[in-house]
Amino acid sequence: MKIRELRDQDLVDAVRILALCFEKELTTILKDVEIARELLMEFFRKNKNGCYVAEEERVVAFGWLLSEKLKIFKFLREKIGLVDGLRAYLLLRFFVRAPKKGEGFLVFVAVSPLRRRNGIGSRLMKRIIEEAKNMNLKRLKCIIPVNSDSLPFLTALGFETVDLFENRLAEKYFSSREWILLRKDL
Repeated sequence: MKIRELRDQDLVDAVRILALCFEKELTTILKDVEIARELLMEFFRKNKNGCYVAEEERVVAFGWLLSEKLKIFKFLREKIGLVDGLRAYLLLRFFVRAPKKGEGFLVFVAVSPLRRRNGIGSRLMKRIIEEAKNMNLKRLKCIIPVNSDSLPFLTALGFETVDLFENRLAEKYFSSREWILLRKDL
């Protein structure tokens, strides 16, 4: 297996995996998973920084480490209009936090459902952590629902709970009221 930076030729498989893993969230944010796929393809074609894939003959996992503020509102406004763009932006801001100086934000790690529990996500995360260290980041953060299957995976990689919070808007749109902010010091 090879872990490497995202390339244009990976976009179809990477976005397919992302849509498989986060279909409910993408449908909530962008109203339609096919529209979400198209937007993600276009977005990641121009924004590959911090994106990594795991490849075994084809892409089987996709992860994104954000190391600077994401400027996505203009993109969304241009692609889906002011009202829908603003709505999508506000919902995305819940999951995608602007990292503070010296920090990185783990937006997602998505492993193809048929390839899970084979160490692929762990290898991808180790590469992301290594890259974060190479960028002189001091810590990584991420947000997940309290009941997420990712919690044991992330704690095994050294992430610790920093904060537990409730969010009624997130409950309304994403079916989970309680969320965990996790941090890993590098």
